[in-house]
Amino acid sequence: MRVVALSMLLISPLLGWQEAKPLPKEMQSALETREQRGQEIFEYERLAWVASDMLVASHPAPGQADMWVEVPNGNRRYILFGRFKTPKDPPEQPDGFFALFIYWAPIGKPDEVHAVPPPAAQKPASTDEETKRLIEATKDVFPLAQAADLIRHQPSPWHMTWNYDVFREKDGTITGYLLPGNMDASVIPIGGDFRITLDSTGTKILKTVTLHKSYLPMSTQGGPNGEKTVGGYHTHTLEEDLPPETDLGVLRLYPGGVPHFLVTRFGVFKFTDQYKLIYLGTLKEFTNNK
Repeated sequence: MRVVALSMLLISPLLGWQEAKPLPKEMQSALETREQRGQEIFEYERLAWVASDMLVASHPAPGQADMWVEVPNGNRRYILFGRFKTPKDPPEQPDGFFALFIYWAPIGKPDEVHAVPPPAAQKPASTDEETKRLIEATKDVFPLAQAADLIRHQPSPWHMTWNYDVFREKDGTITGYLLPGNMDASVIPIGGDFRITLDSTGTKILKTVTLHKSYLPMSTQGGPNGEKTVGGYHTHTLEEDLPPETDLGVLRLYPGGVPHFLVTRFGVFKFTDQYKLIYLGTLKEFTNNK
């Protein structure tokens, strides 16, 4: 895999090559599915980012809330910071994943984060609609938390901490994603990611797909002569025809990465400023137009 940040001078010829070409119907449908999951990954990551900052600001020592899991419900996405029950906990504490702090944001607006009052400050569930909604949203949290806990302990080939996202699929399985953690806003963490399929309980890994063979973070600092970084491109070395959904989420999460050109074995795709993928043509056509 090769990752390159492009200055205005370098990217200008590529920006002029804008005409979208049609994909086969099945591939177009799959592309739209990946765009949607890329958006979900972005929202998952961004909500975790913003809510974590809020949690640390209000609780500098958040205790035993050592992991998080997110669950969508209606027009909201909830994030629960907590842990699993241990033998040291009182018997009256429910089994499973115990949420110590809860936040939510509207779907599509992960920066608009709201704190959920602690249980003692909530009204009885029989009369409080917010509490009813929270109970409904968190019905599926235990298997998702188990899936998150299982994948986050996978060893990193790059000896980095993981960011982890988990999603319940329509067929009942759980899909998890591992992405290298990144604290540098001037770097876009391209690659080093995995797509993991788990069973419905979140306790068994069914399949692991390595989405990139390497981790090559892309700097957005610009060129040595002060050129402004306005996008980038990278090539894939694995056996997928479409750009992976993790790329789409990461490129939206970190500024400076779009427009971005992604080269797969099928051809060249452009991730636009509107966070959409368009197909530009085969690699041969791309090379002839450079």
